[in-house]
Amino acid sequence: MVKRDRVDKRFVMQETILKQHVRRRPFPGRPALPFRSRTAKTAARPAVLPVLPRPLPRKPFRAEIAVRAFAHKSWRPLAFCLSIAIAAISAVALRVPPIGPVDALGGPLGGPFRDRAMKAWTGLDPTSPAAGDELPLDLSEIFSTEIYVVRGGDTVSSIAAARALSIDSIIALNGVTNVKQLKAGTVLKIPNMDGVPYTVRKGDSLVRIAASWGVPMEAILDANDLKSASIAPGASLFLPGARMRGDDLKSALGELFKYPVNGRLTSTYGWRNDPFTGVRRFHAAIDLAGPMGTPIRAAMDGKVASAGYNSVYGNFVILSHNGAYQTMYAHLDSYKVEKGRRVTQGQAIGELGTTGYSTGPHLHFAVYKNGRAIDPLRLLSRR
Repeated sequence: MVKRDRVDKRFVMQETILKQHVRRRPFPGRPALPFRSRTAKTAARPAVLPVLPRPLPRKPFRAEIAVRAFAHKSWRPLAFCLSIAIAAISAVALRVPPIGPVDALGGPLGGPFRDRAMKAWTGLDPTSPAAGDELPLDLSEIFSTEIYVVRGGDTVSSIAAARALSIDSIIALNGVTNVKQLKAGTVLKIPNMDGVPYTVRKGDSLVRIAASWGVPMEAILDANDLKSASIAPGASLFLPGARMRGDDLKSALGELFKYPVNGRLTSTYGWRNDPFTGVRRFHAAIDLAGPMGTPIRAAMDGKVASAGYNSVYGNFVILSHNGAYQTMYAHLDSYKVEKGRRVTQGQAIGELGTTGYSTGPHLHFAVYKNGRAIDPLRLLSRR
């Protein structure tokens, strides 16, 4: 009897444990079912599968054990020692520089080994300037001049050619107005580079000057040794690589104007006796004689400022040109242009005649600069 009671109690205890286990851990997605005693004869099979027990944790692999052990605090000193040993073996086997600073003066880590190691590691020769720091050299050229005294037989072209300079660099820097008048003994300033001088005007900026003359702003800064782009009106700059304006260069070379007619020079610019009265007067032009009806051509590109008849000059044409120049063609037999029309150099604008105050068929040719008459022979190109 006692033995049976012990068995019943043990069986009841097992049922209680199983009952608690089933209620606490239902099958996923299903509610827990009411517990039915095994002793009941009418006990039915549950409608759901019994809860499977948790799988036992698997035994870790050897690699995992090694990693966990390596990460443990007690293994950190050993890991550090191993990393140092691996780095040292690699440095010797691969001949690469060790981790750490390299003595640039050839200390314990310097010398031939340092050079070979650096070349093996970077592929660069440490003795080459490209592998080290940049050379402390200023490769930008600063504008400077030298003095030259013109000798007999010298021309601006020969002086420029001897120094591999452009002719307009010497003309612009020295303010030469006519290369034909260059005389021996003249002192010239010779630049060390091509370019032209420029005087800063009010409202100018370095960016505007560079864009107007087609010169990089950095080149202007370097040539003039400027520390900033700030410039003041009246300051003198040298624009490296710039060229003179076409009209100014032609004027200095004496090629600005072409002869309007291939005629004979009968009267020059200056004082002379009046052909009618004999009174001495100033003749502010040149006279070119030729056959009647010979075409008269524009000496330079321009625009017709006036065309008409005058009792002194007869039929005349006045052209306006760049650079504040004007040309006058008088005593024409007829003219073929009208006011406001643009003409090109060499274009026919009239015919040679003898209208007005004239002694015979000729062309009265005058040149004006800013409204003042100048000698045309200084500007006309050679025939």
